[in-house]
Amino acid sequence: MGAQPATVATMSTYIDTVGPMTEKDLVPSSLWRHVSEQPDHPAAHWDGTAIGDDLTLDVWLGPLNPIGAGYFRLYLNSCEMGRSEEPVVLGMLNSGRYPGFNWVEVIEYHEQLAMYDKRTATVPQEVEQMVFRRLAEVVPSGGHLMAEYDSPTRRMTARALATGVPPRATPLGATIAASGCGVAFRDWYISEGGREGPRKLQGFRAANETHERQRNQETLVALEAFMRHSAHLEWDLQACTRMLAQQAIEELDDWLHHPDTSDSVPDRE
Repeated sequence: MGAQPATVATMSTYIDTVGPMTEKDLVPSSLWRHVSEQPDHPAAHWDGTAIGDDLTLDVWLGPLNPIGAGYFRLYLNSCEMGRSEEPVVLGMLNSGRYPGFNWVEVIEYHEQLAMYDKRTATVPQEVEQMVFRRLAEVVPSGGHLMAEYDSPTRRMTARALATGVPPRATPLGATIAASGCGVAFRDWYISEGGREGPRKLQGFRAANETHERQRNQETLVALEAFMRHSAHLEWDLQACTRMLAQQAIEELDDWLHHPDTSDSVPDRE
């Protein structure tokens, strides 16, 4: 059976006949437990939240790593199709007393998800954006959200960053910024000592309104300079990144003239 028509409705819309993917299981399956066993865990905030029409998140927790950050898995759940066989996100979450100790890392993001009937679901961009928005909801002021960009899914972002495109104008950077954690970025393009894993892009949530205004102004200047000096890029990179840069310029210019900080810097108890 061929792929079904692609309309943003339910998970079944994105089913085709590709076989299930394989995943490197970083944590033994016996160590995973549903987040409902720890209702006070920050990740419990994600469980059951909607990320699309007939799509919710199912959250599982793994053990802690050596620095105390906890592994988690996010599965997609659909009333019509059931739960995905593999997670859309494998990540880590850390909480602490100081802002910089509060972060979420996306270790793996799966654009193709194996289903229990051996078919594969393709996760659309709108759902990816909602997943990142949900992840960012537990990141407080001064915290950060980071995600790898070494996987095939992030190839365009990797190429763009390697040529000096501002992070905000890359596909992954735009997704992180849309989640509220893009006031500034750090590109971890070299793994330190081989222990930091794949290359990753780190996006920060503003510490306060003053910080947000300063960083937004700096980003706007960088994006405008990029638009003036990006003719050397390959055409496919220009088509992708210049569009994202222009969108960001319009958003930042509007924010700087009509700031609304009601949901840009959430408080954390």
